[in-house]
Amino acid sequence: MEAGMIDTKKNRGTHKEKEMGKSGMNEIEEDITKEAEMDEIKVREQDRKSKHKGNKDKGVKSSTRDVIKLLKWFVILAVVVILVVVGYKLARQLGWFGLKPKVETTILTSSQLEQVLQIDDLSVCAITYNGVAEVPQKMHPNKVAYYVSYEAVAKASLNMEDIKVQIDDNVGEGQPKKIIVTLPQLQVKQIDVDMASLDYMFVKKSANTADVSEEAYAACIADAGSECRGNEVFLQMAKENCENTVKALLMPIIENQDETYELVIQ
Repeated sequence: MEAGMIDTKKNRGTHKEKEMGKSGMNEIEEDITKEAEMDEIKVREQDRKSKHKGNKDKGVKSSTRDVIKLLKWFVILAVVVILVVVGYKLARQLGWFGLKPKVETTILTSSQLEQVLQIDDLSVCAITYNGVAEVPQKMHPNKVAYYVSYEAVAKASLNMEDIKVQIDDNVGEGQPKKIIVTLPQLQVKQIDVDMASLDYMFVKKSANTADVSEEAYAACIADAGSECRGNEVFLQMAKENCENTVKALLMPIIENQDETYELVIQ
């Protein structure tokens, strides 16, 4: 009886130990499972962060490339615009493709046009003159001491400050206004005699002195001046050149006015 009870107790103890062992194993397995799940969750989280970071980096790189491409196109567009503007201005300035230079139109006044012509002593014509001067005797002015041939360059000029400009508005309907330019008298003021060209023929031998060249030079200057001032062909050439100079200075202004003007030079 006692022995049976002891066996029963032993069996119960053994059974309980088995149950406790199973329970402990289950708890260990659960802990292991939870740790595995946690590890898996951590791995997934790390993968997710890695993917997010990779996508973010790709986005930044893609955005940078887009900005660089945009800047390149902007620079190319700016260069094209500059080339077009510069080409148009150059073509207009040079008169290419029928384009006319742009000139600001203003209301013309006499004083404005006179200022355009302000050039001191404009040389408008020059000629080379070969002549022979007579030098009189000092004691007998009516007699020739010697003759001297020479070569000289005479220049006709005028003082542009003395030019007067008048605008005549009293014209008929449909008629152009008149710009009347009055030129001053031409002057032959500059005469250059080539000293090396002087060649003497003495009538009075005593006139061949040490200072004869100075006297002869002055006589040649006076002779060339007198001859050139009375040379109608020379003066006509000088006048035409002067008129052409005035036209060259004023016509670009006149032609670019809204109103029509006629240039008259007298």
